Amino acid sequence: RKGQVLTVTVDEDNVIRYIMSNFNNPDLALRMASRCNLAGAEELFVTRFNQLFANGKYEEAAKVAANAPKGILRTQQTIQKFQQVQAGAGQSSPLLQYFSILLDRGQLNQYESVELCRPVLVQGRKQLLEKWLKEDKLECSEELGDLVKSVDVTLALSVYLRGNVPQKVIQCFAEVGQLNKIVMYAKKVGYTPDYIQLLRNIVRANPENGATFASYLVSGDEQLADINQIVDVFMEQNMLQQCTSFLVDALKHNRPQEGPLQTRLLEMNLIGAPQVADAIFSTNMFSHYDRAHIAQLCEKAGLLQRALEH
Repeated sequence: RKGQVLTVTVDEDNVIRYIMSNFNNPDLALRMASRCNLAGAEELFVTRFNQLFANGKYEEAAKVAANAPKGILRTQQTIQKFQQVQAGAGQSSPLLQYFSILLDRGQLNQYESVELCRPVLVQGRKQLLEKWLKEDKLECSEELGDLVKSVDVTLALSVYLRGNVPQKVIQCFAEVGQLNKIVMYAKKVGYTPDYIQLLRNIVRANPENGATFASYLVSGDEQLADINQIVDVFMEQNMLQQCTSFLVDALKHNRPQEGPLQTRLLEMNLIGAPQVADAIFSTNMFSHYDRAHIAQLCEKAGLLQRALEH
């Protein structure tokens, strides 16, 4: 029968087995598996690695581990073996030799990235980490971000962003004062943080930043937090001034449904700062509050004229 061969493929799963069965050539099997990333030589690589390591040939062992197919030796156990070896006098540590070879090959995995950066940060060589991030050599994760954050919050923010860790990204935005980015980022990635708890943390660290962030939560098309809860956060810290500024702005449209909040605003100031309450009355901004209740508070605060007006 006549015909044509249209395609030919190699059975990759059996190449190494064929070499060993027909040629009994471990070195050839290792080279083929390493160069073509073929399965089937796992035991050969593990054996070769262990032999070299046991004989103190750490650099050669590192090359075997780095070049083994399918990343079979790029494990926590391999790193731990290198960590347990002390560097000789005037020599670089076997662990750093191993990581150097891995960096030359491409990106490190999550565990490798953490274990490489740990000693680097201890040595104060933050610039190396910045370099590797720019070169996309590290797999960013929450664990790596947490490690970096102990040294540099801004750099940790970059790690969390790359690693897609929304909760930690937002925490860092808050800590570095980039409050205007929090809501935009959360919407972009489809993440809904606990805005009230976040506000509480910001208020404790920086009251003025807290007032700014509170306004972001209610100024958009969608109100992201309950105004009463926001007021509670301010008053937990006895921040009457910031709370008043926030409410005056948030309630400026004088909507009927905001009557209870208008009442709360006036009530807080009649009790804590009567002069401020008097100034608010003079603006005629609000008309939906509980007039009878406010009249009684005006009288108690000594604002008799305001009490009569109500």
